[in-house]
Amino acid sequence: MKYRRFFILMFILVLLGGFASLLSPILLNVWSGDDVGFTKGRILILLVVLLSSLILEVIFTIFREKFAKEFNIGNFKSMINKFFLLDYDEINDKGPTNLVERIVQAVNNIYIFMTGDYVQIWTSALIMIVILGMVVIKSKIIASIMFITIPINYFGYKSLNKELSKRSEVLQKETAAGWQQILSITGQTDYLKQCDSYENIIEQMEPSLNKIYGIMADVNVLAQSASKVIISLNGIIQTMIMVLVVYQMVGDISLILFTILMPLYFYNLSIITRSNLNKRDMNISLEFIKEWDSKLEDDGHKDIDSIQEIILDIDELSIKGKHLASNIKGVYKKGDIVWIKGESGTGKSTLAKLFPKFRTIDSIYINGMDIRDIKNESLRAKVDYFSQNVPIIKGTLRENLFFNKAYDANIEDKLRYEPILQSVLKTKSMDTLIGEGGANLSGGEKQKIAISRGLYDERDLLILDEVTSNIDRESSEDIMNQILKDSQDRIVFIISHDSLPEKYANKIINLKL
Repeated sequence: MKYRRFFILMFILVLLGGFASLLSPILLNVWSGDDVGFTKGRILILLVVLLSSLILEVIFTIFREKFAKEFNIGNFKSMINKFFLLDYDEINDKGPTNLVERIVQAVNNIYIFMTGDYVQIWTSALIMIVILGMVVIKSKIIASIMFITIPINYFGYKSLNKELSKRSEVLQKETAAGWQQILSITGQTDYLKQCDSYENIIEQMEPSLNKIYGIMADVNVLAQSASKVIISLNGIIQTMIMVLVVYQMVGDISLILFTILMPLYFYNLSIITRSNLNKRDMNISLEFIKEWDSKLEDDGHKDIDSIQEIILDIDELSIKGKHLASNIKGVYKKGDIVWIKGESGTGKSTLAKLFPKFRTIDSIYINGMDIRDIKNESLRAKVDYFSQNVPIIKGTLRENLFFNKAYDANIEDKLRYEPILQSVLKTKSMDTLIGEGGANLSGGEKQKIAISRGLYDERDLLILDEVTSNIDRESSEDIMNQILKDSQDRIVFIISHDSLPEKYANKIINLKL
């Protein structure tokens, strides 16, 4: 009902705008045939008519966008409600990010057509009928030629839209799936921030990017090429009609020239205007990106070959002005297994995230150097940080095991026989597709995949941040035993809310307020 009222009002506004734009040539035609000619009063009337057309266009835009908010929210609520009612496996198989992306696309597509094109189609059809009626009075030949453009455009665009519908459906599916894959990678903030480089991650994104922009390019080639042909045919017919009009009614060659050149001039002027608008949008985007320069993480200037020793001399641990713990002191060398314990809110994870420089603080020294002076890339190349939020991407088990790593068939063969991965491989193969966020994995399986991913990294510092929380005791011990079997070659920090690390740790950091 609301849309019906909107349509009627929009139809009236667009119709008035259309007739206002038609009124100026009608007046010029009438005035050119009488004895009065062009007076100051008539020029003023013409100016009022042109301004009225502009005002109606502005009112049309304002009214449409005010309605659009409610319209879009209503459509989104309707679709998201249907999403909530989908089958559980359907959501997991397709992925919630994928489905919501499609909802957003659908809402936008409906908005563009129903609040703009649909109204414009009906008003344009009515205006064209009026114009044809006016032309018939002057010349049946010209009216016939103009009428021929209707089937050319109708059947031309109908054929184009039929093919575009097929390709656009593929485009939407591939685009949503591609961005889902990319977002599943970029959403792993904790993991990404510890990486020393991102070349392999970007390489893993490339197949998705090829799909997204490849199909987009194919659709655009068809749409723009076919549209250009139809528009050009319209332009050719329009030009020939204008020539015919002048020869039939005037026969003045200079008038022919101006009749052809003036529309061409303003057409190209509109292209320049649109280009400047696009340039403005681009500049706004560039300014937005430029703002990031002031928000980049701090970096050091020194490289390290290895991590031999870590010294903590922290008087106060705080985050964003909030005090968490005090008096954190200690010296830790390779072979040390350190249990970081403390009450909730004392900053266990905050402390752990300082080692790979997620945040920076003074009073942490690595090999005698202030951690702030060490290059992030150099430091993170020596650190493996495992958190409770396991970085699982939508892809095969193999792709998850080699997430941000160059594929190595030899390492894959070794991983197949690792005890920590055996329970996962009992029900899955390397080609098994893992759902978004690990929807078809247990908590223990997620952690085992994450730990297996780092088994052959040979990092000097290992940080386990609540990796065994919410999983069973047996799985927890499997993970801990696998990780710690080569602990003599590294420093290990373990954060756990339970007492499991007590049997492994030789040092304890007890955080207190």
